[in-house]
Amino acid sequence: MRQITGKIFILATLAGAGHLGGQAPLTPPTVQGAPGGKVVMLSLEDALRIGSGESETVWVAEAGVMRAVGSEIISRSGLFPQLSGTATYTRTLRSQFDGLFSSSSSGGSGVQDLPFGRTNQYTLGLNLSQFIFDGGQTVARLRASRARRRSAEINVDSQRAETLLDVTSAYFDALLSERLVTIAEASLAQQEELLRQTSVAFQVGDKSEFDQLQARVSRDNQVPQVLQSRSRRQEAYLRLKQLLNVPLADDVRLTTPLEELPARFANPSDLSADTRAPVRQAEEEVRANQDLLTGARAERWPMISLSSRYSPVAYPANGLPQYGDFREDWTVSLNLSVPILTGGRIVGDQLVARGNLSEAQARLKQTREAAELDVRTSQLDLADAEALLKSNESTVEQARRGYEIAQIRFREGISSQIELQNARLLFEQAEVNRAQSLRNVQVARARLALIRDLPLTAAGSQATAQVSGASTGAASSGMPAQTSQPAGATTTGTTGTTVPGQSGPGGIQP
Repeated sequence: MRQITGKIFILATLAGAGHLGGQAPLTPPTVQGAPGGKVVMLSLEDALRIGSGESETVWVAEAGVMRAVGSEIISRSGLFPQLSGTATYTRTLRSQFDGLFSSSSSGGSGVQDLPFGRTNQYTLGLNLSQFIFDGGQTVARLRASRARRRSAEINVDSQRAETLLDVTSAYFDALLSERLVTIAEASLAQQEELLRQTSVAFQVGDKSEFDQLQARVSRDNQVPQVLQSRSRRQEAYLRLKQLLNVPLADDVRLTTPLEELPARFANPSDLSADTRAPVRQAEEEVRANQDLLTGARAERWPMISLSSRYSPVAYPANGLPQYGDFREDWTVSLNLSVPILTGGRIVGDQLVARGNLSEAQARLKQTREAAELDVRTSQLDLADAEALLKSNESTVEQARRGYEIAQIRFREGISSQIELQNARLLFEQAEVNRAQSLRNVQVARARLALIRDLPLTAAGSQATAQVSGASTGAASSGMPAQTSQPAGATTTGTTGTTVPGQSGPGGIQP
């Protein structure tokens, strides 16, 4: 980390009020000046607060709510009177009525005001229409629009919860990568000390040249692993900065330890399947399609509407008309429309609506079953992660004690360098496993706390990563594919991106 110098700054609010849907401005973490960029002191709560307002996926979901509200307003407008105004000017260049109404043959008064062949014609109009009965089509469409709007609002909460889980995963991934770098650097320091002791013993004749060469090669092999660990740490921090829209040039320092979890994730949310956001969205979709089917059936009913037209007309001989030149024309009509022959359109609309409703009902059932499975899987993931953490903590203590004994035996000359190396490898492997288990437990707890609003995932795809030697593929977020993923690499709780890790103890494959 760079040396912190200069005076304290305050990180400007990253999200505009328009993107936050009227929420209060975010309170940023403390930022200190540093050469080449700023140093952001970032706690997990700060990251969650910023991430919830800076997520592009949340902005997209909020735009979906805006569209749904607009569709609802359009559907509701059919219940109210529709009023429009018109104004028309017509200039007659040549007319078939020219000469028919000459002064000698007109005879009666007022003939000059007739519309036939007039050179200038001005027409003003007000058109009013109000539907009286349409069989319930407009009301059905309005109910469907309201259901879609509620579904869009649920989607906003779902995307925000997923963003919180993504930020939590990225935050603990960065902490894990930091811990793995510390382990790798400690291993390098131990190798340096072993090489120093072996070199001194070789100079006084207590160790052979083979022992010295073995210690030097072991130290040299650890150096690239430390460099690799630092590179993985940088990738994890870049991923976190990307989620928070923090400039990549800024230096982020995490203040929440790996063992600490925010109070908001202390208790699981409602785990019943019916309260899950995807299930509630599916239910709203069923309601919308039921209303659309009702509207399709209502197309067989006659439609009754009332309309009125007020249209003053003026025929000035020259120039613009005066107020007294206008003659009123006002009509009121009651319209009745009965579908008699539609060529099968109404039947087709009903079949489409029935098909959509059947599909929505099947998807609701499927979603409810998947939600139950997702909850059970998440609970098992947390139980497995906690069991592994408990086991790893006791293993670390035993491995540490074994390594201390091996060091004493090596200094006393009653054990070989190979025995010391094996003890060190076991100790580092136990520390790596414990760090990964801590990360897995924290992400699993956060997932259960947010699971009510989280979207569904495939069974097992969102399980927290377990400590194993299996390799993972390239990140689904567009990160470059890796030919061989380190065995200690983990995956995030929601997005499937690869988390920087280590391969074996201190980066060495045992």
